[in-house]
Amino acid sequence: MNSIFFEVLIAPAFESEALAILQSKKNRILLEQKQNLSDTVMFKGVLGGVLTQGTDQGNVTTWNEAGGRTCNEAEKADLLFANIVCKHLKSNAIALVKNKQLIGKGCGQTSRIDSLRQAVEKAKQFSADLKGAVMASDAFFPFDDCVRLGHEAGITAFIQPGGSIRDQDSIDYCKQNGLAMIITGLRHFKH
Repeated sequence: MNSIFFEVLIAPAFESEALAILQSKKNRILLEQKQNLSDTVMFKGVLGGVLTQGTDQGNVTTWNEAGGRTCNEAEKADLLFANIVCKHLKSNAIALVKNKQLIGKGCGQTSRIDSLRQAVEKAKQFSADLKGAVMASDAFFPFDDCVRLGHEAGITAFIQPGGSIRDQDSIDYCKQNGLAMIITGLRHFKH
């Protein structure tokens, strides 16, 4: 480690032998971290201030099969992975996954449908086959437009938190078209 260039090293403690080696570099700064950093609050600098938000601690604990069929084991694995990916994307996030591989993502858009269009387009740019892929959303579907567009692109299963007063529109579309839909009750939202 001593041969790698770095100016600052932060650690919970330093053994005396390691400290002697690490201090051999003249301008290297060694800091001992006295307490753990909070993993429950995030701070983001914005023009003229700071945005504070809780960190997303959630993983899927509720698995409500609400669509037109039960998802198969491969879809379930992909949906769980897509949901984790989605958790780390910026708001209005959409993650498209197939075989535990992210093949398209859309995020930071002003609407969920725009994020989905971005994700589908990105998948097409890389010649990814969306037939049989799954889709995760960080928030509910206020209309059935995302489920409809996803289905047209080849998506067969969806995972979302639910909670819209119009959840039934997306659920009904899935039921009419034999698509799996999982509602978790857990919303991810990252600014």
